[in-house]
This record gives sequence, C-alpha cells and structure tokens, in this order.
Amino acid sequence: MTAAQFRTVQQPLDPTTAVGEIALYDADGKPLDLSGGGQKITSVKATALAAGTAPTATLANGVLTIGIPAGAKGDPGTPGTDGVGVKSISLTRGSDGNITGGTLTKTDNSTAAIPVTTATA
Repeated sequence: MTAAQFRTVQQPLDPTTAVGEIALYDADGKPLDLSGGGQKITSVKATALAAGTAPTATLANGVLTIGIPAGAKGDPGTPGTDGVGVKSISLTRGSDGNITGGTLTKTDNSTAAIPVTTATA
C-alpha cells in the first residue's frame, strides 16, 4: 500500500464540467509515480475526513482512496425575520352563491386580496 498526501488543481473544460488533476506526494514531499510497481488505478473512492486533518491518499489493490477533510465550521449567520402565518380567510359570495373573492388576514394583521377567476370550458 502506498500512502501519500495530495493536492488538486481544477481545470474547467466547459461551464458544466471540470476535470481535476491529482498530484500525489510522499511524506517527504516527493512526487509518487502510481504507474511504478505494477499498480494501476482501477477505481477511485473518496472518504470524508474531520475538519483540520490533512488530506490523504492510498493505493491498494488498484483502488485509489482519497481522504478529503471537511471545511472549517463557519460563524452562524444573522437570524432571519420572523415568519408570517395565516390568521383567517374571509370569502365573499355573489348573489348567485358562488365565491367571488376574499381577504386573507395574516398573523401580523396585514391583509391580502384573494382573487377568484373562472375557467372557461
């Protein structure tokens, strides 16, 4: 098994895709040749690491496993404004008994008209 640290360089090809170049280094900072020793990469697996840990890479039995550390936890954002709910709905009816509109009253006591449209057959 070969253990190493790695860095990535993103090279965008088009707006919808990007290809990353991975360079692997040993503990002394020397580049690793993954084609040496008869090992070939047949698949790649990524694993999540805790924030603050060093990225890792191992090659065993053709599987390149890359450990990617989580980003640092950011500061909390500012609280948003309180939400507004529905307090009541009042519907109005025309002389034929059909609903013609209404009023929505919100929990902050603001109101909004409820329009009614009739679909044609």
